[in-house]
Amino acid sequence: MRSFIPFLWQPKGVASSLEALPLSSHVLQKKDVTFEVGQDKSLNHPLLVAELADGKVIGDLRLISTDEDVVIGGVQTVFGCENPHGHYVMKLRRFRLPWRRRGTALVLGASNSDNYYHWLLDSLPRWKMLQAANWQDYDFVLLHSLPRRFQEETLDWLCVPQAKRLRCSKNFVHQFDRLVVPAMPFPLEKVPVWVCEWLRSLVPTTCSGLEKLFLSRRGVTGRQLANDAELQAALVARGFVSIQLETLSVVEQARLLGRARCVVAPHGAALTNLVFAPPGALLVELFHPQHKNNCYANLAAACGHRYGSLDGHAIASGDAKRLEYTVDIAAVLQMVDEKF
Repeated sequence: MRSFIPFLWQPKGVASSLEALPLSSHVLQKKDVTFEVGQDKSLNHPLLVAELADGKVIGDLRLISTDEDVVIGGVQTVFGCENPHGHYVMKLRRFRLPWRRRGTALVLGASNSDNYYHWLLDSLPRWKMLQAANWQDYDFVLLHSLPRRFQEETLDWLCVPQAKRLRCSKNFVHQFDRLVVPAMPFPLEKVPVWVCEWLRSLVPTTCSGLEKLFLSRRGVTGRQLANDAELQAALVARGFVSIQLETLSVVEQARLLGRARCVVAPHGAALTNLVFAPPGALLVELFHPQHKNNCYANLAAACGHRYGSLDGHAIASGDAKRLEYTVDIAAVLQMVDEKF
């Protein structure tokens, strides 16, 4: 029986990026696949794939380190961090169990890949990078600890055997004979065209789908649109169909968006499916004023879509995490009428 002795793992240094890692007995090789996958070099984000001897995965894919416990910046939790030394995760101290595994492991999941956006855009495209670097033979594909149906479905598309899918728990430091680490596919929020084209290539083309969609978040916790039902009724009167995408498989979501010409939706992971909509579609994104970012505006640009957004009005709530808000329905309808 395998025995584990818990120990307090802590980093012994940080390499700022995969590029900063020198070739050594610990870093066996690095391949630049920027050209092979079609990355726009103007992004100034080299797509490297590095092979580490005795490389380590800390927790549920939060950190990647060398055998000497030097954490690699620019990937996993410290991705996009200008000062990875000062990142909070570098200061956490947790007793973990060592688990040495024989064979070659490919890092696929990002540290937050239990989220649909981060799985589909930050994680899954690393498979194309791994293929471009000729990593066809492997023993493990490393995934986040939290299983999600959309992960399993898309891994089936890629023909990754179930027996080789390894979920990394926060309680362990996994170490492998060979650990293959791809860079993140793009800088924060700046989705490139190649990622969108590759994801679309995974789903068979279809003539099904709906032209005008309202993507409701009523089935999701957090950031609730308080006047969702009123907005839905107003949009349905204009020929929209209301859908809760989290109830569907990935291929069903992709096919549903396959003919979309106009999508209205609160900010949320369901908007990742805009990658499957035809170029020229209109996205009207609704924001809670305290929760905004540009990820879907940038995704729309990469896909050739048109884009508009509206800020809602926050509602005071006893539950700070709920982030309830309302939107001006007349303003939403006016934006749809003007842009569509």
